[in-house]
Amino acid sequence: TRVRSSAASDVYKRQDKFRFAYSFMEINKAYGAKCYQQMMKLGIHPGQVPFLMLLSQRGEMSQKEVARELHVKPPTVNVMVQRMEKAGFVRRRQDENDQRISRIRLTEKGMEMKEKVLSHVEENDRYILQNFSETEKCLLERFLKQIIENIRLIP
Repeated sequence: TRVRSSAASDVYKRQDKFRFAYSFMEINKAYGAKCYQQMMKLGIHPGQVPFLMLLSQRGEMSQKEVARELHVKPPTVNVMVQRMEKAGFVRRRQDENDQRISRIRLTEKGMEMKEKVLSHVEENDRYILQNFSETEKCLLERFLKQIIENIRLIP
């Protein structure tokens, strides 16, 4: 068994009114750690995965478009592009109409990595949802979507 490093998590666990907050924290921590390990083993930083998926859906994009879609600052995108370009996942080129704009697209290696990432996500879903009936899976999905909507209402 695992020893709890934080007294705060024990407080959440003991107090009934915080049981959901504690469960969400534990799910986030456990799933995040597993995904981090898996992605690092694949050779991609987990923070690069949303960028990889976005480019796979949209094709070629400017760095400004990527920043807007991922809700990050342009310098963050620039660093991500540099690292992913070095790893061979993306290729950058100047826009024909405006040389100030860099256009980014996935390379073949980037597309292969996307497939590997999706394979892990699908496998993780199978593990997470094993022993759930189809009805329970549908209900869980509905509940989680409602929770996400409710979280967005928190000031």
